[in-house]
Amino acid sequence: MRTAAAPVVAGLACLVVALAGCSSDGSSTAASSTAATSTTPAVCASADKLRSSLSSLGDVQVVQEGTDALRTAWTQVQDDWSQFADDARSQHSGQVDDVQADAAAAGDAVDAALSDASAQTLAAAGTAITTFVQNAGALVDEVSSTC
Repeated sequence: MRTAAAPVVAGLACLVVALAGCSSDGSSTAASSTAATSTTPAVCASADKLRSSLSSLGDVQVVQEGTDALRTAWTQVQDDWSQFADDARSQHSGQVDDVQADAAAAGDAVDAALSDASAQTLAAAGTAITTFVQNAGALVDEVSSTC
């Protein structure tokens, strides 16, 4: 049993490393939108909440805390993404739609990893989450620059 669990633990560790590396708030590389000025308090507040939940997702130590911690953090990200997407859609609809597709793919991959944790499903979840975190973070940075 220990031998079969080793790839799962290694996959979880890779997922955590991928999340931690991609959820940093170090730079704003998103191209600024030509005339998008989202200065409403709602979109600014939801951007802050999403940034915080993305950071918390990256802080999950799956090996130590278990997959329930991943599930909890991912659920919070989904809730915060949904609110942010609603608030930002009027000014950034194309970008929101693109990141929504990333969120859906990440959600499917997380569900697969949580229901059948294997090296393959965990690697796929790590890749999908990394894409979502990077693209959502870039959109949050762009929207936040107008707050």
